[in-house]
Amino acid sequence: MATDTFLATAGMFDGVHRGHRYALQALGREAEARGMRPVVFTFTQHPLSVTAPERAPRLLTTCAQRVQLIRSVLPEAEVVALNPADGILGLTSREFLESIKEKYKVGAFAMGFNNHIGCDRATAASLADAPLPIVLFEELPDQGISSSAIRKAISESRFDDAERALGHTWQYCGTVVRGKQLGRTIGFPTANIEALEPMQLLPPLGVYAVDVSTADGATHRGMANIGRRPTVDGSDAPISFEVHLLDANDDLYGQTLCVRFLTRLRDEKRFDSLEALRRQLDADAEAARTFISSTSSSEL
Repeated sequence: MATDTFLATAGMFDGVHRGHRYALQALGREAEARGMRPVVFTFTQHPLSVTAPERAPRLLTTCAQRVQLIRSVLPEAEVVALNPADGILGLTSREFLESIKEKYKVGAFAMGFNNHIGCDRATAASLADAPLPIVLFEELPDQGISSSAIRKAISESRFDDAERALGHTWQYCGTVVRGKQLGRTIGFPTANIEALEPMQLLPPLGVYAVDVSTADGATHRGMANIGRRPTVDGSDAPISFEVHLLDANDDLYGQTLCVRFLTRLRDEKRFDSLEALRRQLDADAEAARTFISSTSSSEL
């Protein structure tokens, strides 16, 4: 029977991809074998956003998504999100292990062969005299899978490749805020989406076929535009992210939407008139419906 002592592991776990899942499942098995409970330490933001903001990557998941995904893989685990701005990044590996041993009742710490902890970037091999027993995970299969490789796939609009590496769908979640409502005047009302996490990764500028999950749990077909809206705002306008639902016209203001990108339809471009833009949006909507319909048919 498991005790109140924890077997811990720590990492960013951005995306909670197949490699992460392998490690989490190994953590669960090892914890059960030792009569311990598993605990997973992640971070509220990427540590580089504190230590070297210019090198911090865009994130595949918000902290809330990450915690939910970890729990979906290992329901019995405690998940603790540490704030890297709270000084934890200044701790040596020994200080970090001593801290979690005292604060969280950690009885052992699990690491992969190429993981490191602490500001001294200690590996499992260098922690022979650690204040906690170190459990070494077996080498993970599919070593080509990494959060950085998945970010690259998304930045190249290779969504199928990204989701194969993740082992689950990838969604960008944000809150619907009020925009200029110009889309309504040409028959294409849009939901303007503001990121929940400022460092969330977006695909490149362009128009996409998407699935949109709303707060009531429904999923709608849609198309999305990421860009500067050069026809109405000019080429130097801030980048915006807006979604048009193909099968609904609900009031979405204030809701959190999660958008799954299916395929890239075209580049963003400037049109000479709103009428020309409307005609293109008609064509985009038809292209999105055709793609979604063909995809749905192939899955039957």
